[in-house]
Amino acid sequence: MEIGPGNGAVTAELYRLGRKLTLVELDETRLDHLEDTYPRAEVRHADILTTRLDRPVIVGNLPFHLTTPILRKLLRSGRWQRAILLTQWEVARKRAGIGGSTMMTAQWTPWFDFRLVTRVPADAFTPKPSVDGGILTIDRCPTGSIPEGARSDYQQFVRSVFTGRGRGMKGILSKMSITDHRTLQSTMDRNDIRGDTLPKDLTPDQWTGLFTELVAETDQTNAKKGKTMRNSKAPKQNPITEAAPQTPVITGEMPIVGAKPATEKLQASIPGTDPKAKSHDKGHLQAERGFMNQHQKPQQPQPRWNLPRR
Repeated sequence: MEIGPGNGAVTAELYRLGRKLTLVELDETRLDHLEDTYPRAEVRHADILTTRLDRPVIVGNLPFHLTTPILRKLLRSGRWQRAILLTQWEVARKRAGIGGSTMMTAQWTPWFDFRLVTRVPADAFTPKPSVDGGILTIDRCPTGSIPEGARSDYQQFVRSVFTGRGRGMKGILSKMSITDHRTLQSTMDRNDIRGDTLPKDLTPDQWTGLFTELVAETDQTNAKKGKTMRNSKAPKQNPITEAAPQTPVITGEMPIVGAKPATEKLQASIPGTDPKAKSHDKGHLQAERGFMNQHQKPQQPQPRWNLPRR
């Protein structure tokens, strides 16, 4: 299945292989040309984001502005076995984990193998783009390093690490409070992870080792104890039956045992009679008259301007 064949630059080479070919094109003005030029191919007028990917091999020169949505669609579909994609050079490098992987790549590495094949210069495209392209291959692993049932927990773990606060993996994992510091340090040592290593620099095996030893084993231990990481927090108190005792509120003139006297609550300062406010006003008056309250020394008032004497 080819994504967006367009004028057929890649389609011509695929058509020579003699295999069953499906073309998914959104632009209806190019459908007649594709049907006439490649009569043995199946042409579908559809959007790839809403099309069922039911072929074992997916090929496509992806639009640069739709690369991430198409990749998410591919990774969440379960019928294809291999994808050969032409994307931006930097996107292909990051997806392959060269120079630092992205969160999306780390979330799917247990089930897919991302590889960078080669670089395609911008001069090879018509019209010429502003950046080079890169050929990226994605192969589905026969058996994932993490069970399929733990995919959601693993991807949430990777997301929490990438978005967590802290300096390096040790600081981030420490603030996540998954385990004690001694177990965390021993787990990082076994997986050859330094404390200042960034999440983007971890290898697929290191991600798998961290999740298996820190999260999966912790969930199994908590399950035996009757609790999990999601419900291990203390239950919230019932605001009606377990509310903390409060001081009785006086609603009338009848005294209540244990309540404070009403006179203490009714005492309030009257505006203009507060002694502090009066002294404060006095201080302002003294300052205007040339006195400094801090040193209790008089100060001669300074004239605002000097007029010439006649």
